[in-house]
Amino acid sequence: MEFTLKDRIRISILASLATLIIRIWFFTVRIEIVNQDIYDDYFRQPGEKKNVVAGSWHRHSIFLFYFFRNLENRLIMISRSKDGEITSKVAKSFGYSPVRGSSTRGGRKALQALIQIMKSGSRKYLCGTPVDGPRGPARKLKRGMVVLARETDSFFIPMACSGTNVITFHKAWDKTIIPKPFSKMVIGFMPPIKIPVDRTGEDFEAQCKKIESDLDQLTDKLDRICGYTGG
Repeated sequence: MEFTLKDRIRISILASLATLIIRIWFFTVRIEIVNQDIYDDYFRQPGEKKNVVAGSWHRHSIFLFYFFRNLENRLIMISRSKDGEITSKVAKSFGYSPVRGSSTRGGRKALQALIQIMKSGSRKYLCGTPVDGPRGPARKLKRGMVVLARETDSFFIPMACSGTNVITFHKAWDKTIIPKPFSKMVIGFMPPIKIPVDRTGEDFEAQCKKIESDLDQLTDKLDRICGYTGG
């Protein structure tokens, strides 16, 4: 996508403002982690463990993007739209390596690029890329990130978050949530899943249905813990 000089200036200003707001706002939020052992073993501990694809519903993506800010070797898929250009600059400021594309624009090329990147070099993490995005329907698993985990021999880890005092964007297709300042967010992980490279057809579809169910169960569990009923 080509941008005029005016576009580039606007994008840079908006990205800088968004980065500043996210850092100040979310810095005030307390975090509680459910299944801390999974987070410690698969995200924080150095070693020879495989790559990780952390999948969540789009509803959670803004705060989870911030949550992973201190993790090394992070990748994120971002759309090729003009808004995606702003998001890409924000992601870089938080240490992510953006790969541009989505299920609706440039997705196949982006997926192939991600496969190549995750197969090369040191252990990598794909974080902050929702598995029902970018346009929904909400909480319906799309196959791209599961294919990525299968093709790169990565662990797929379902994850979700909820909060005790959040803002819900009710008009958004995914009912995006973000925490209010000085509130608490609860983040949860489910056990890592390995998807054999030869799992295709009905077996692969059954695995995807299981992951979709796991994500729903985890999301509902965290909502109950937080007393969240916002939809």
